[in-house]
Amino acid sequence: MSNQRKEWTYYDETASKWVEPYVSRDDLAALHRDGKINDYTEVVNVRTARPQGPSKGVQGVLYSQLSSIDITFDPEPEAFLAARAGKQTTILSGPNNGGKTFFLKNLYSFVGHEGYLVACNRFSHVDVLNSRERQEAEHVQRYRSFIFNFESARTNTEDNDLKLDQILTGLKDRQRSKLFDAAQRLLGNTFEMVPTDPDNRFSPFTVSMDGENLRYGSSGTRLLLTLLGTLLDERFSTILLDEPEIGLSPRIQTRLAQFLYDAAERVDFCPHLKHLYVATHSHIFLDRNTYSNNFVVTKNGKQITARPIGSVSDLHQLQFNMLGNELESLFLPSAIAIVEGETDVTFLNKVLELHLPDVRVAMVCAHGEGEVRSKLNFFKEAFGDVASSLYRDRLFVVFDKQISTNLGKIATQGVLVENIIVLSKNGIEHYYPPPLLAAAFRCDEADVVSIPLGCEPVEYNGHRYSKNDLAKLVAGGLTTTHGLDHEVQALVDKLREACT
Repeated sequence: MSNQRKEWTYYDETASKWVEPYVSRDDLAALHRDGKINDYTEVVNVRTARPQGPSKGVQGVLYSQLSSIDITFDPEPEAFLAARAGKQTTILSGPNNGGKTFFLKNLYSFVGHEGYLVACNRFSHVDVLNSRERQEAEHVQRYRSFIFNFESARTNTEDNDLKLDQILTGLKDRQRSKLFDAAQRLLGNTFEMVPTDPDNRFSPFTVSMDGENLRYGSSGTRLLLTLLGTLLDERFSTILLDEPEIGLSPRIQTRLAQFLYDAAERVDFCPHLKHLYVATHSHIFLDRNTYSNNFVVTKNGKQITARPIGSVSDLHQLQFNMLGNELESLFLPSAIAIVEGETDVTFLNKVLELHLPDVRVAMVCAHGEGEVRSKLNFFKEAFGDVASSLYRDRLFVVFDKQISTNLGKIATQGVLVENIIVLSKNGIEHYYPPPLLAAAFRCDEADVVSIPLGCEPVEYNGHRYSKNDLAKLVAGGLTTTHGLDHEVQALVDKLREACT
């Protein structure tokens, strides 16, 4: 937060008044060093004080309890809110301890009591509902309480002030019907209010879910109702939602994200809600329709940065990061290498098994260098545009020396130029370790250069193999003790670098 913003005042006990003009946090620190205020002097942020300005009735923070976190933002939260003012949805993602929640809290401090921060700790039990009249100023006091705790060095809370029973009893009947209808669409369960004593119209109510008291429902169900009920609260035009995925299965997360991000659904369900800010670790809550609504929040030293997603490729990379940076966890290969023939697949698969045992590389046989472009077209149909896919840096094409394919056209299909590899010899068999070839043809290693490896079948010294059989024989005998040709080693190194 900026320490230069002049939005603070302190209570002068001698003059019995709050001091003006207002000062910055740095100014307060200087006054404290000079002895003009002490540890017990009350200070208050005037931005969060009562509309008529600070008074003795304002709940200030003792200077000694004032939070001393020295964090700067890029952009500043107030500027970020202004830039997003015309947008319905903003998604903040990023790693743990990257600053998402802290950034969200700072945004809330500028939104004011017309907004509500749905914090992580929103689990609540619910049983008998006791109706009570809701005080219209409750949300104002709740906001001031948040600011007091937020500015105090003693407290860093993730509590959600609104509990499910308060939400259910505070909604109007039409809103509660909307809540139950939406929950039924998302979960598939039927909800209704039922009296504890059907013969007494004044008896308290409970919520029935498929005929059972909601208190027996799952925590995820109650979490979802808490979230949806808060969205329906017409006192709030801005909702800041921290980790909507808490307690929800991936299937329900998907339905909820679709529900929240659909403009027509939003207008029908909560037309009063103008802005929704979501901080999440779940790739499901990324906005795939408008990728510029997604921001990556990271913390470097004492600066928190919110960087907008600038392209579909960036969005795919963000999703990949949120899934754990491991394509194997999605049952996908770490990299794909398109090679010309089956012998390339046989030999290179064994090489990678030995030298990259923890990396899964899919070796794709093109059955001829002329079919490589067809394989790339198939890849595009399966994974979308190569240049914007997760495989952009992980897709390789390996050619023999003699080719007629236009390499420029391969590059225009999305393969990085540095990932198009043309071997200096015409055939993978020329890269087999000499000791294994000598053993196969029962000859000296010095005679290996005389073996006509380019022929089909390969015949020498009374021994005859098809190229496929020779590849299998060599791969079967290959171990880590056999040195790799420098070109094969270079390919292994490229694959290792791409997958780490």
